[in-house]
Amino acid sequence: MNRATLAAFIIPLAVTSTSTCFASAAETVPDDSFLSNWLGNVSKTQELQPHWETLLYMPSPRLTQGLRLNYSRQYFPGGSTLENFGMGKGLELIVDENVEVQIGVPPYINSKSPKGDSSGWADETFVGRYRLASANEENGNYIVSSSIGVSIPSGSDQFSAHSSIYTLALAGGKGWGTRESGVSIQSTVSMNAPDNDLATIGMPLSWTTALQAHVLQNIWPEIEASYTHWYKGILDGRSQLVMTYGITFGRFEIENREKLTFGIGYQEPRFTHFSNFSRTWVSTMKLSF
Repeated sequence: MNRATLAAFIIPLAVTSTSTCFASAAETVPDDSFLSNWLGNVSKTQELQPHWETLLYMPSPRLTQGLRLNYSRQYFPGGSTLENFGMGKGLELIVDENVEVQIGVPPYINSKSPKGDSSGWADETFVGRYRLASANEENGNYIVSSSIGVSIPSGSDQFSAHSSIYTLALAGGKGWGTRESGVSIQSTVSMNAPDNDLATIGMPLSWTTALQAHVLQNIWPEIEASYTHWYKGILDGRSQLVMTYGITFGRFEIENREKLTFGIGYQEPRFTHFSNFSRTWVSTMKLSF
């Protein structure tokens, strides 16, 4: 069994194992324990915002809690492919009424090309999100949040950026409908800045907007448009628009607080002269708790 195949088995196993751990913990801890009080506060703060489902590609403006892992297979001109196991997703924890922290699982990369194959780990990532304003479906159905993220050059030599990269983002969304059905528009603007090697990495500015619907209780179709313009670096002055078409299914109750979400989508560059890939298949799996 090669490393890529092994990683494909580990991702769903990690989600399932985490589900079992939290289900067991919820059944055994006293009602006045730290874990019980913390989970109760998480439920209260999530009640103050819309209950939209996780998007396939764009980071959610909502405060979320759970374990999330993604997978993508990207195709390039000339026959090369790149598999990304994890995509930097990982553990999401609501630590205060308006604060979420994300601890990424370093992605495992499997690259294949006519010139040869390579594989290894990419860089570790961390994100902090602060909710600025929000209201649930009965009181306005909107949210605004900001975030700061950092990737640390901890990966394999061929897949590391060899630089810490900081990401600042402002996100928001507005929904129409109820908790059972409706539609929302969500958007985020972000910029990445490395702490060195700016001449190579550059500073990409990205604007992503998603239209998400909610039908038949557990079905969430979506369309995302992500526009990126590069400042400095080897891609200085270039722009790319990527469209994502996807569908997510969730949240399916497992036990107590634990709910499972999974989805799949297709990405392709459109409408701009420049593109750095041909197409991508992406999938997600998340255990909320």
